[in-house]
Amino acid sequence: MAFFTLNFERWRTLPGWLLAGCLLPVALLLGWLLLARVDFLYPVWYRILAIEDHIAHYAPQNRQGRADFAVTTPAEHRRLFGLIARAIQGQDEPLAEAVYHDATGQELGKFLRAEEVGHLKDVERLVAALTAAGWWFTAAALLLGLLLWWRRLSLPPPGGVALAWLLLLGAGGLLLWWQGPQEIFDRLHEWVFPPDYPWFFYYQDSLMTTTMKAPQIFAAIAALWTALALLFYALLYAGARRLLARSQPSEASKKISAYQAAQNAVPGKRLIKRTADEGGSGKPEKPTRARQQKKKSRARRGRRA
Repeated sequence: MAFFTLNFERWRTLPGWLLAGCLLPVALLLGWLLLARVDFLYPVWYRILAIEDHIAHYAPQNRQGRADFAVTTPAEHRRLFGLIARAIQGQDEPLAEAVYHDATGQELGKFLRAEEVGHLKDVERLVAALTAAGWWFTAAALLLGLLLWWRRLSLPPPGGVALAWLLLLGAGGLLLWWQGPQEIFDRLHEWVFPPDYPWFFYYQDSLMTTTMKAPQIFAAIAALWTALALLFYALLYAGARRLLARSQPSEASKKISAYQAAQNAVPGKRLIKRTADEGGSGKPEKPTRARQQKKKSRARRGRRA
């Protein structure tokens, strides 16, 4: 019996750690949804990464007959990037029919080639699968939270969670330093996308990569996404820990439970039920005056007989 008790105590922390782990994909999902709503802050990266100068340099070198993209405006660049951002979210934007315009609004040509449209469709399917996984983890986190509330369990301590985060981020940093961001970016594309589907496009051949200044913009978005995920994780963890703390027994109830357990552990000891009439003395109730009179009347009848 002691063996099973020890095992139960050892596994009591498992649901808390599972919930702490599920909160990570939930935080990533929230960060992604927020960034998608603001087009991944493309206007900010447009200035920081000097994308306008990048377009001015590579657009005239386009080898697909789209060198006139050099006369487009920053507003047109933001519109085209927003078109791509909404398309990978599954909002059914007609990418194959997307066109670009000059400063006067005159249509100049098609923005994307067939290979680029196919790649964006692959990205859309990948985003849909990862988003669905994020919602499944959200449902799992809610169920685990209910389990912890019902069993009056708690989340792991903040120190352990912070250590796990540091180890995870440290491992990611070491991997980036060892392999290099470009190598990891290429390897992930090789693993995720089909081998016969093109995903690498030179600036001289693709207005899409030129407008985004890929992959530099992906590194910036990934860094911001990670920071947002950390923030959302901290908020989710603190909120869940505070809610679960309300289900925990108070110190007074813990002392009462310990006292009752100690009382029950003493063999042969019984609790005396106190009556309200005698102020909780536990003594048997005394006969009332009516009972005494009945006894006297019975005694008199016996004498007469």
